[in-house]
Amino acid sequence: MTALPVFESLSVRDYALFPGNPAGEGLEVTFEPGLTLVLGANGLGKTTLVTLLYRMCSGPFDIPGLSTGGVLGDRSVEARPLSRPDRRLFAVRVADDAATAAATLVMRLGSARLQVSRALASLDVTDLRVDNEVVEPSETTYQQFVREFAELSSFGDWILMLRHLVFYFEDRRALVWDPSAQRQILRLLFANPAVGAEWVGREREILEQDSRMRNLQAAVSREETTLARGEAAVGDIDEVRAELAVLEQLQGVDEPKLQALDDQVVGSDAARHDARLAALQAEVDRESAFRDLERHQLRAIDAAFPTTSDTARYLLGQLFTDGECLACGSTAPKAAGFFRSRLEGSQCVICGTRVQSESLGPFSGRAITKATHAVQVTDERLAATQVERANAEAAYDAVVRNIAELNASVASRRARIETLVARLPPDEGALHAQRRELAALAGRVEVMKRQLAERRAEFAVFIRSVNRALSRRKEEIKGSFEAFAEGFLLEECELSWAPHRARVGQGGELFSFPAFELKMGAAGFPSPVRRTGPQQVSESQREFIDLAFRMTLMSVASSTPGATLVIDAPESSLDAVFVSRAAEVLTRFASPESDNRLVITSNLIEGDLIPSLIRRAKIRGAADERIVDLLKLAAPTAATQELKSEYQAVRRALFARASAKRK
Repeated sequence: MTALPVFESLSVRDYALFPGNPAGEGLEVTFEPGLTLVLGANGLGKTTLVTLLYRMCSGPFDIPGLSTGGVLGDRSVEARPLSRPDRRLFAVRVADDAATAAATLVMRLGSARLQVSRALASLDVTDLRVDNEVVEPSETTYQQFVREFAELSSFGDWILMLRHLVFYFEDRRALVWDPSAQRQILRLLFANPAVGAEWVGREREILEQDSRMRNLQAAVSREETTLARGEAAVGDIDEVRAELAVLEQLQGVDEPKLQALDDQVVGSDAARHDARLAALQAEVDRESAFRDLERHQLRAIDAAFPTTSDTARYLLGQLFTDGECLACGSTAPKAAGFFRSRLEGSQCVICGTRVQSESLGPFSGRAITKATHAVQVTDERLAATQVERANAEAAYDAVVRNIAELNASVASRRARIETLVARLPPDEGALHAQRRELAALAGRVEVMKRQLAERRAEFAVFIRSVNRALSRRKEEIKGSFEAFAEGFLLEECELSWAPHRARVGQGGELFSFPAFELKMGAAGFPSPVRRTGPQQVSESQREFIDLAFRMTLMSVASSTPGATLVIDAPESSLDAVFVSRAAEVLTRFASPESDNRLVITSNLIEGDLIPSLIRRAKIRGAADERIVDLLKLAAPTAATQELKSEYQAVRRALFARASAKRK
């Protein structure tokens, strides 16, 4: 499973937006287990601070188009470098271009502690430490450690995790209603890195080959149109052209056959090789079983003679093993069978008297019977494998003969076609060249279609096995989701395991990818109803369901204790009566015992969510280090300077309401 990031501290130096208090000290934030509340006003840099946290994790890399919608499964999830203007997003916000500004983030990933420092003017790594040990300060080294410690198959998966789980951005996907995004998140959370890498690799191969095949198919269509126009302009078909058309038609039949036979001969040769190995193994197994039977028979003979009689033992042993009577030199299989049946029946081999089993010691007739049966089974298997081998040899020989015959026919016909082409007028010769090129293109399209079908068939087998592995976690995920959702909402709310059927590329079969669907109670319905899109619930329900799903995945998937969730307070879409419930669920996720960190940014507003969070998080006042007060730490705006007393009054009122309700 994946290790989620646990933020421990953030330090920002020499950045004009966050001068600190007193001015010039910079911004220092310690993320303790539980809630960290960032309070501010419009223009004080709440979004900048959250973006800075994100860029400290992702660096100058992102996945293009990740927030623009569309099917995430059909988009490359490879992390790519940002353009130079995008790397300067912090520099352009201050007058000095952030020339000396730097930030340092300390986070825990699994059992390792990673400390990364970046220049805010370029996002370049300037210092990198693992468990306080200095390592090479480069983006390559940083990404390597992130993949290793987070147990991910690629840095692109790290960005997916940040965008869809850790940071609750405004342009986020509604994960619970987006099966294509679930497909990627469930993969990176619950598949081990090797399986995840294979999954992504197989998908990309199919998508790339599907694109190449469709481009080539379009080229074939254009060439067909061009050829049809050229043929119409040539005029009447003479005898040469008529014969040429017949020969080309025959060639068009035989050449694909020859290609198919060339493909078939590989399989036939492999089948012949396998049949040979199976026959050889059957011979070995039969010989082993026969020797085992001999061993049991000889040991039974030894047990049947309580006195020393080497001659008798030798005579009977030779009769049993080779069916030869040494007394007269005759071959006597009936006699061998007669004496053998006495041994198997626990009788004296000479007189036929029934012998007590203990006198035979551990070598009873049952062991000989079992060994005899084993010989019969291996005989039957040997016979069957010999038949299979003969059939495989015959099939291979037949394919080779057919190839030889077709090669001769195709070569002879090709020579005749070249002779006829030489007799055609120049325009006709050019048309023939076009036909040959078109045939070659069409042949390549068919080959690519076959290869694509094979890749899709292999991927279908692979994804079925992955689905089975991931489905083992579904009950744990459903239970955790219901616990979070029922805290937010009064309606019955549950997840159901509903693998999503989708294509990889623009054609081919539908694959079943791991996914959950939401069911939710509604007035007028006796049981929860499927909600297939965010438009089917209210705005506040949408926010809380999405949060509950994210918190569920982080709680269930993390391989080590602790996770970080960074969100904007959903005050604007929250019913007043649900303030307390929302605060309870959020602080339950961020309980100090869980080692989770919850970072919430909010303006100073009159609602009750912030006081409820402060009270439940047991924050005692504005001086608590879990409060990041941008009114004190950020560069003031014209509004916060002119209306400073009013902002201070609102802040005092927030903490007063929190204290009053606590009492």
